[in-house]
Amino acid sequence: MTAMNRLKKAIRNIIILIILCLLFLKSSGLYLTPLSAHEHSERSIHYGPSEVIHIEDWDGGKYILCKYDRWVSCNTVNRTLLFFWSFGNQPTGFENDKSKAIDYTWGASRQYWKLYGIVNDDRIKKVEIILDNGQVLTQTDFYDDLFLFTWKSPENDSVYYVSIRGYDADNNVIFEENR
Repeated sequence: MTAMNRLKKAIRNIIILIILCLLFLKSSGLYLTPLSAHEHSERSIHYGPSEVIHIEDWDGGKYILCKYDRWVSCNTVNRTLLFFWSFGNQPTGFENDKSKAIDYTWGASRQYWKLYGIVNDDRIKKVEIILDNGQVLTQTDFYDDLFLFTWKSPENDSVYYVSIRGYDADNNVIFEENR
């Protein structure tokens, strides 16, 4: 009889502990998966749901490249407390201007930089950015028609992009914009 009572108490305590953990997670802004954090991030500002096109890892979490209606976004989701995930920034992104061959935006969080956008001209087969330290980043494989460049600046320093270019299959410049 006492062994049965102990088993019942242990099961009850485990159930209570699970419920308390779930309540803590719900109220703390922590999530078990990066996609769950992303979805809640969008919901918190009444945006989306967007279509996830590409997910890319970075030191502190994940970049989630998305489309929603006429909008393009690259939400940042941060790893927290070893295996939990929390909101990052930029769940809304920018509205795509289809009159531009390439429409894009850029931003940074601490020394982690990203430049992302959409290719609106089918002739563009390669996108390239040049950073102010001379480094050239190139992308030829697009995610649908989206692209994402990421780089890390040295501690206490900033490395900006200087220009962005779009090339056709024959390596002719179709689009160029300098910062």
